[in-house]
Amino acid sequence: MTSKDEFSRDRAAIRCARATMLLYSLASSRELTATIDTAGEKEGETRREIEDLRRRLATEKKIRNRIKLCGLMEMFLLVVLEMCVQWVRNKVMKHRNSVAESLE
Repeated sequence: MTSKDEFSRDRAAIRCARATMLLYSLASSRELTATIDTAGEKEGETRREIEDLRRRLATEKKIRNRIKLCGLMEMFLLVVLEMCVQWVRNKVMKHRNSVAESLE
């Protein structure tokens, strides 16, 4: 029975400490009209702000990934284009050489 009594006292002491901290924070704030309802509204507003920031972060990550992918594709296409230009240049040079040899 004593352990239950001690447990009940501990819980009551914790509740009193929490209530004291809440009252102290309300009293020390400069807003004289602050109530528990406005504290709940502020908490809800804070949660909405956090959710909004999370959404923004997710969209920013998507945008960064798209930019990285586009940059990689651009680089790949430039390499392929350069290889095609070199191939055509070699073909033209071979053709010129063969034409020059046939004229001689």
